Amino acid sequence: MIVIPNEHIMMVDCDDTLVMWSTTHNKPGKGKIKFNEPYGGGTVYLTPNKKHIKLLKTHKARGYAVVVWSAAGYRWAEEVVKQLKIEDFVDIVMSKSTKYVDDLEAKDILGTRIYLKD
Repeated sequence: MIVIPNEHIMMVDCDDTLVMWSTTHNKPGKGKIKFNEPYGGGTVYLTPNKKHIKLLKTHKARGYAVVVWSAAGYRWAEEVVKQLKIEDFVDIVMSKSTKYVDDLEAKDILGTRIYLKD
């Protein structure tokens, strides 16, 4: 069992949150970082979302436990964290939950959604 010894937890998604996809994700470009797709073996070039990376680091500095997750799987989330060089700010990497069992709806328990547009 993994225990997060913290009452404040921030969950952060990868795709189009920490890294931004575009129609030119198969080509290098200014400000892009190379990522190796762990499941398909390909390479993509994505742009870091500096606003969300800063938000993640700020919450970590304020004492939050930070979990990075992805619907694309835990290996993809791990690749994103490593390539962005934010390992020191992330406590757990995991696949995004696809089911939950609770007496409350997700909107009632997950807290405030934060998304900063460019």
